[in-house]
Amino acid sequence: MSWWNSNLQQCFLGVKVEMSFNGLRLEYALEGSSNYIAWKDRMEAVLDDNGLKEFIEAEVPKPTDAAHAEVWQEKTTKCQRILLEGMKDHIVSSLHGKASPYLMWKVLTDIFQSKSN
Repeated sequence: MSWWNSNLQQCFLGVKVEMSFNGLRLEYALEGSSNYIAWKDRMEAVLDDNGLKEFIEAEVPKPTDAAHAEVWQEKTTKCQRILLEGMKDHIVSSLHGKASPYLMWKVLTDIFQSKSN
């Protein structure tokens, strides 16, 4: 068995661990204004593919009923994770305390959009 197969399953000490990856490859991570536009286009496509693009386009209010609120929380957390995993550490600190993917996206746009044009 190969170390990595097409499903990104890793074998370690005889235990198969499923690894899920829904974001950008590391070489496409946001480094700053020099690759912001390309990163933004790729990230929008990744989020759209994961059904999460709406979370960066506007604040998505938390539903009041428990079942929908749980799905909202899962999607919000997944979107935040994809965003954070798609950038270098020195940029992550700029997003500290941002409670939603929309606020995270807005900060990145404010920092890098004008510098990249």
